[in-house]
Amino acid sequence: MIRRLLHLFLIVLGFVVLLLGQSPVKADLTVEARSAILLEPSTGKILFTQNEHQRLPPASITKTMTMLLVLEAIAEGKLNWNDPVITSRNAARMGGSQIYLKEGEILTVKELFKAVVVKSANDASTALAEHLAGSTEAFVAAMNRKAKALGLQNTNFVNVTGLPAPDHYSSAYDLAIISRELLLKHPEVLQFTTITTDYLRDGQFVLKNTNELITVYYGADGLKTGYTQEALYCLAATAKRNGFRLLSVILGAETNEARVSQSCRLLDYGYQNYCWETIFTSKAAIGRVYIKQARSEYIPVRVKSDFGVVVAKAQKDALKVRYNVQKGLSFPLATGALVGTASVILEGQEIAQTPIYSVEPVTKANWFIIGWRSVRDFFRELFGTD
Repeated sequence: MIRRLLHLFLIVLGFVVLLLGQSPVKADLTVEARSAILLEPSTGKILFTQNEHQRLPPASITKTMTMLLVLEAIAEGKLNWNDPVITSRNAARMGGSQIYLKEGEILTVKELFKAVVVKSANDASTALAEHLAGSTEAFVAAMNRKAKALGLQNTNFVNVTGLPAPDHYSSAYDLAIISRELLLKHPEVLQFTTITTDYLRDGQFVLKNTNELITVYYGADGLKTGYTQEALYCLAATAKRNGFRLLSVILGAETNEARVSQSCRLLDYGYQNYCWETIFTSKAAIGRVYIKQARSEYIPVRVKSDFGVVVAKAQKDALKVRYNVQKGLSFPLATGALVGTASVILEGQEIAQTPIYSVEPVTKANWFIIGWRSVRDFFRELFGTD
């Protein structure tokens, strides 16, 4: 009797363990910080939140917006990496973290940008802002315009540095959106965020990265730290493993060690519970779709770029694909014509979709064939046959 009860207990225990192992959500996960968020940048899928919309002082994570505007200006040809920047009296007087610029000192845009990213230098950030916009006030106005353009609801910038100031605030969610914009539109930023140690002034001044995460977490390659007594320790972090990138933001950790360890916890949570599932690649036809009006009723289709989704590991085998043919197609269809969409379905819900295109030219069938197919399809649906 005891042996049977023990056997039954082990079976039940095994079943419980199996269920727990498949669960994609850790309900008890709490980050030791004021607020936090974890997301996958390419899709924007949010994997974890904690007070993500709370307005808080962002400290030097403010500089992610400074970095974004500088990189946009370079992409638009308004700035060049080698442009000389003359340090103003205002920039030279900027306190906090700095590279000790002197009034009249000249460094290039690239050197100052490196100092902003690696050293979190307030004087370098101010010099860049003044050089690009003419004044810090004009640059701050541009920062707030960009925040509005990104749809941020809980962000207002007063300066370009993140130094404490009334009405200078953001949220973990908003800073994640800014960081996501950086990663998606300007991935070259990672060339700077991965620097551990570098030098300025012909090797006379050392730049040591304030983001310790990149040296202790496998795959970590960014992004920006922040600290003031008001904001405490903050970190916008990103890592990439086997092609799967995650982005986290933590605001208000008690210590530097905490912001690193809690960022590790968040990223670990993401990598342990979620994965990137490639649905289609752009290298070949992805399948055939039925088009009643086409001369050849099943036509091969493709996607123009690789397509995938972020999914809980326990659910990836449940993903299904559904093709949706666009109504009112105009024949003939040229090679590469838009045919419709492919949807990814999970538990009956569409979680993502991508356009699909014809692989080859498609001509229209005559009225007799279309009529016959209509009758055939009616009876197939009526009797539930394929």
